[in-house]
Amino acid sequence: EEVKSPVRSPPPIRGPARHVVFIGRASMTFDNMGSAARRQGSPTLQAAKMPPSAAADSEANVQNGPNTEGTSEEAREGRAAPAEGSRRDNGDITGGGIGEGPAGPRGDAIWSGPSAADTACSVGTGAAVSQSLVSLFDQTLSFEEDGEPWENRVREAADRDGESLITLGPAPPDELAGFAERLQQVAETVACACTVIHTVDSPTNEGVDGKGKGKGGDGRGEAGVEQDDGTGRDTLVPGIGTGSCTGTLGAPREVRRDPPLRTMYCMVRKLPAEGHHLDLRVAVVGNVDAGKSTLVGVLTGPVSFLDDGRGLARSKVLRHKHEAETGRTSSIAEDQHMRLSSTGGCLATERHQKASGDAVQAAKVVSFIDLAGHERYLRTTVYGLTAHEPDYVMVVVGANHGITRMTKEHVGMAIALNVPLFVVVTKVDLCPDGVLRESLRQLHKMLKLPGAKKQPYAVRTLDELMLCVRSFGRSALTPIFTVSSVEGTGVPLLRDFFNLMPARRAWAQEGAFPPEFLIDQFFNVPGVGLVVAGTLLKGVVHTNHALALGPNSHGRFNAVTVKSIHHMRAPAPSLLPGQTGAFVLRSRTKEHLKAFGVRKGMVLVEPSTNPIATRTFSCDVLVLHSQTTMKVNYQPILYARNVRQCVRIAHMDKEVLRTGVRARVTFDFMYRPEFIQPGTKVLFTEGKTKAIGTIRECIE
Repeated sequence: EEVKSPVRSPPPIRGPARHVVFIGRASMTFDNMGSAARRQGSPTLQAAKMPPSAAADSEANVQNGPNTEGTSEEAREGRAAPAEGSRRDNGDITGGGIGEGPAGPRGDAIWSGPSAADTACSVGTGAAVSQSLVSLFDQTLSFEEDGEPWENRVREAADRDGESLITLGPAPPDELAGFAERLQQVAETVACACTVIHTVDSPTNEGVDGKGKGKGGDGRGEAGVEQDDGTGRDTLVPGIGTGSCTGTLGAPREVRRDPPLRTMYCMVRKLPAEGHHLDLRVAVVGNVDAGKSTLVGVLTGPVSFLDDGRGLARSKVLRHKHEAETGRTSSIAEDQHMRLSSTGGCLATERHQKASGDAVQAAKVVSFIDLAGHERYLRTTVYGLTAHEPDYVMVVVGANHGITRMTKEHVGMAIALNVPLFVVVTKVDLCPDGVLRESLRQLHKMLKLPGAKKQPYAVRTLDELMLCVRSFGRSALTPIFTVSSVEGTGVPLLRDFFNLMPARRAWAQEGAFPPEFLIDQFFNVPGVGLVVAGTLLKGVVHTNHALALGPNSHGRFNAVTVKSIHHMRAPAPSLLPGQTGAFVLRSRTKEHLKAFGVRKGMVLVEPSTNPIATRTFSCDVLVLHSQTTMKVNYQPILYARNVRQCVRIAHMDKEVLRTGVRARVTFDFMYRPEFIQPGTKVLFTEGKTKAIGTIRECIE
């Protein structure tokens, strides 16, 4: 029996209708999958950039009587007035006009059927998120001759982002086949593969004599209702599906049937090349015993691989012997990868098997950063969130445990670091229905707290997945999946979500800058030498590349040479921005690297940039929570990218710092200088005290 969750799902698609949302004096149309369409009456292409305030006030704008020029007949007649008692916290997506038709709970949604000329192709850019404006919907391209050709926009999106989710339709199937064939030809010109992800058939709209819309009737003489027959009353129409019918006035009228429409979702993705593929980094957090490592082991394995309930899947992920004995992760496991082909297929390999063959075929790689859930290892978890630069955070919640204090801690840190998150509820196979409903209710309540302001969204079908993936990462939408790693419930849908998940950063643009490599691990290999591992944020590093390693405890940098590069357990000629890898280093001076002192928190940078270590810096701080007051000489722990060190408050423009206070604070590193840059996000912790901030100036 299906468990009814308190998290409300969106309404089903009810045909080839569009949403008409009034924002101020402008009338914008949105198709029924949530992408922004062009302004009505304008032949040029427009991208909907809606600030959060405009999205929240869309319902009020409808009530204030917007300009209805050029809108549908239903809008002019006022039949889509907001439903009484509708609220923004009703569990649906807000700000996008998502409703259930003319009488749905979202009154700003007005349905109207598009013609063949209104057929649109929506291209999801997947680029970096704007700081000032939040785009709730993707760009929409028109097949009309006016304006910029849609083929050029598809090529630009593929070259810039590497992949793009495109929506074709709604349109008749014969026309849609022509559009899909043309899209396939355009994809081949930019070395991309075009794959059909999902298709949705819209029900046929039926009307009588061209007036209004008829409902009901399937050819068996069932009664329908024809609205607005010119008399201001609803007219009963018996047998609307028979081809002809008679209304209350006794006059026979013919039934008008619109041609069936179909919507097609296609993924255009770059073909794999040597050393070039799309990278996505996902941090996995959650309470202890929630099933994080087990879920990662299932996702990174073959499609048919599932857990046996006794630790088979997590044995592929855990790194140390004591972790396998206790079943608890105490370190950062970052060598788990989900390899996807250009068509979205899974290319799984065994843990220690060389991936040279599959690495060439992999067009997209999702790297999981498995973090610890026990309170004892909270510092390790915070370091993993800051040092490894994740694109998204996957919060794993055990259905039998519900929301715990550590779950709230991890969600709060992800929100403080401004990293989009989604939730996966595990162990649904052994959890009673009542406990599962209570866990989902607690999760829904936590995500809607004033500090989080998230919009929970339950994803159970592929149609709902297509709707949420277009807004995820660019709005407050938080998808919720329910899975079982033993029975496989919900795992295929979660795999599809990772396949369609858009890139959060435009890493291709970072290749023009000088290299900057963050070191978060180092070790000595007998017969090889010093090996450092981490993440490349900027530039491109090649073999025999000369870089500067530092700073050490004295703030100095040492010249080194990269002798070998490994990426995803395989040798690579170069490392691209956004990728993780390992370098074998050789010193270019007489000073040995072991005597120089290699540690976590160091960086590899271009020597021509003249890197300087910083001991004193100023920062804009916001105190999130503090049980005490903070004054000068207060000593919290600072987390800034791969830097983790105790700092001391040297000066601040407020006498004391309490919860909710903002201040400009000057800090001193307690033990050694570090390489930091202005604009870096930082996190301060000391016990239960937590504060976030941004570095503004490196003083000394």
